Amino acid sequence: MILTSNSERDLGDALKRRCLHLHIGFPEQKLEERIVESRVPGISQTLRKQMVGFIHEIRSLDLKKLPSVSEAIDWARVLVLLQASELDHEIVKDTLNVLLKYEADIEAATPQISSFIAKASRQGVFS
Repeated sequence: MILTSNSERDLGDALKRRCLHLHIGFPEQKLEERIVESRVPGISQTLRKQMVGFIHEIRSLDLKKLPSVSEAIDWARVLVLLQASELDHEIVKDTLNVLLKYEADIEAATPQISSFIAKASRQGVFS
């Protein structure tokens, strides 16, 4: 039997004693880019690099729930449907709720949008 948890559930002590714990962290940026590319056909290389770089910047914040790989894939699909060719402040602001699930997290991230886009764009140029 395999149990998964994203730390939103408190498992009882008796159950925890009977389980092995394995923490799987977030993938490195290059791996996450490959995951997004495989799950979201048609996403441009520029957009993929920018959005994954942006997500890695978002994960540096102290948020209630950091965006998972699944949310990265969902966000990539939304950006492709909106025909985004690259990240800009408006498209990120308008779609941030796909990536972040709590209003407090969105409010905490919003002031950082422009600087995170700039960092992600610079990283994409040099990678």
